[in-house]
Amino acid sequence: MARKKRKAPSINSSSSADLAFTLLIFFLVVTSMDTDEGLTRLLPRWTEEQTDMEIKKRNILNVLVNANNDLMVGDNQSDVKDLREKAKAFITATGEFAGDRGPELHVVNPEKNPELARLFGQDTKTTKQHVISLQSDYGTSYEMYIKVQNELVAAYNELRQDLAKEKFGKNYSEEELDNDQIQAIKDYYPMNISEANAKY
Repeated sequence: MARKKRKAPSINSSSSADLAFTLLIFFLVVTSMDTDEGLTRLLPRWTEEQTDMEIKKRNILNVLVNANNDLMVGDNQSDVKDLREKAKAFITATGEFAGDRGPELHVVNPEKNPELARLFGQDTKTTKQHVISLQSDYGTSYEMYIKVQNELVAAYNELRQDLAKEKFGKNYSEEELDNDQIQAIKDYYPMNISEANAKY
């Protein structure tokens, strides 16, 4: 007498879709996503009258980042951790940029601003004509570019904080200073960062 073939037991897969969906939701909830970082920039208003402004070489600090993420500040190779202090030295016309390396690297005679002189109660010379020219390469990593930007912005923020403490005895913030004081500090240390087109 022939034996009947036994059927292999089958697995009930009706709930597999529910299980997969539950696992997907779980991993979406517990996994952290990388968030894009960006820079806050207020673009100047567009005007039909475009004028070319000549800037003296002594008022420009060149900051270059190449495709290998090497940093050049002025004429010298530098490290990102030193960029903030070098930028502050240039903006205030002190340090190595105001030393014996020649007048072309710093502002010799910053122009006077009468409004600031009245607000601060004395004749005040500012370096408001300075420009930090930042130029990067298309091969520069986004992380390096952000680091350089952050250090330059931090240099201005620290100088503005020091000036607020010196002149008004307060922190540089909208909570502690009035609008006139904040504007005066911005006029004293304007954030003049020029970003040139990246090079191939």
